[in-house]
Amino acid sequence: MTTINSVETAIKALKNDDPGVRYHAVWWLGKNRAGSAVRHLIECLHDEGDQTSTGGYPLRRQAARSLGLIKDTSCTPYLLETLHTKDIHLHEATLRALIELKTADCKDELNKYVEKNIEDKPIEALIETLATYKMWNAKEKVEPYLHSGSERIASAAASYFYACTGEVTYLSKVHSYLRHSNRFIRQSAAFDLARIASIKSTESILKARIPNNIKMHALKSILEGSILHQKECMHAPYGNLNTNQQRIIEDLDNLIRENFAGNIVIDKAILPGRTSDNNQAKNGNICLSDTLNLLKSPSLEDRELGIHLLTNNNQFIHSDLSNLYFSESDQDIKVGLIKAMASTENPRFFTALLDAVGVEIGNHCQGNIRRIATCALGRMISKNHINKEAAQSIIEKLAWAITKPDDWGLRYSASLALEEISTNQSTELLTMASRLESDAVVLMRINLAKHKTVNL
Repeated sequence: MTTINSVETAIKALKNDDPGVRYHAVWWLGKNRAGSAVRHLIECLHDEGDQTSTGGYPLRRQAARSLGLIKDTSCTPYLLETLHTKDIHLHEATLRALIELKTADCKDELNKYVEKNIEDKPIEALIETLATYKMWNAKEKVEPYLHSGSERIASAAASYFYACTGEVTYLSKVHSYLRHSNRFIRQSAAFDLARIASIKSTESILKARIPNNIKMHALKSILEGSILHQKECMHAPYGNLNTNQQRIIEDLDNLIRENFAGNIVIDKAILPGRTSDNNQAKNGNICLSDTLNLLKSPSLEDRELGIHLLTNNNQFIHSDLSNLYFSESDQDIKVGLIKAMASTENPRFFTALLDAVGVEIGNHCQGNIRRIATCALGRMISKNHINKEAAQSIIEKLAWAITKPDDWGLRYSASLALEEISTNQSTELLTMASRLESDAVVLMRINLAKHKTVNL
């Protein structure tokens, strides 16, 4: 068995005979933003040892994605070479990597790629890339896709033209896709709006039936765009928030604190064979295993019901949720248990909440368990629900959470927790974090928290 837990072991695993191990190593290097591995990942872009029956190259695709995550622009010419291959999915991975790299060195090759007649060309990713680089010279090529039979492509095209022209008609078209019956189209439209970064879209995003994680991403992108515009055009410091920015910060705070929906938002009423009422639960006659199963239901309503039962039903009110958390392997159930424990603010659950803050996640969308726990620990200290020794353990965990993780949402939630604690120690941690933070939105939130704690 090959263990990958460091840059060194991941690079070594790239020579493994097992294509699955090599793929995992490339994924790991991207996830952990291993800048020192860029040369090795570039080599993987030329790998021919892992080919599917249809002629695709999974390792090359993942290498492109990982290079996009690392954001070292030195890989740009090597990524552009992949656009000359026959692997369309590799083309898409490269285009999305170029979106992350944001380097003007790719524009000439992109113009050539636009002109190429390629079967199954990844149009959606191409339009998004053209918009990222403000390549408005491609308008004539993009215009036909405004009427595409694919709603995702039509939304991307409308986003492109709104960014190009500023005409509200195009923005309204993207907003209409936020109300589509297909949740994947709604989510795709939200990502389009995140790229546009129009403050006019804030309310539409908040009202949309999309996961909280996607709302967070979209609002953060809008706020980042507003901060950048303010800095470039008005030469105003980050600390001076206008009314719109203040409102978005408040919305982000609420999403961070109540981020239980995770990746799934499905109306219970549309699930096959389901009714709007759970009579068994309503009558209080439900066993623990059934309650836990509610926590992994595709219905958000079911999940919220499961939490309510765990915290309010006399059958479970004295259950050891902490032990259940440590013995459970299902991620959805663990999140629900953490949410239930967080809502009680009971100090006997402190160990489980502390563990959840540092839980390993595969991507940002899985980080809601950490954010829920972080905010709960802040409340636990602020309301004196915990002894000094436990409080110090929490402070140490928050010191890690506000500076070390790549997950911006966790750093953001740590600033909320430290703001709520409002002690000299929390102010010192916020001050230290403000010197290290490079993300404009998280930095803004840290400075707001620091200002509040200093002035209390």
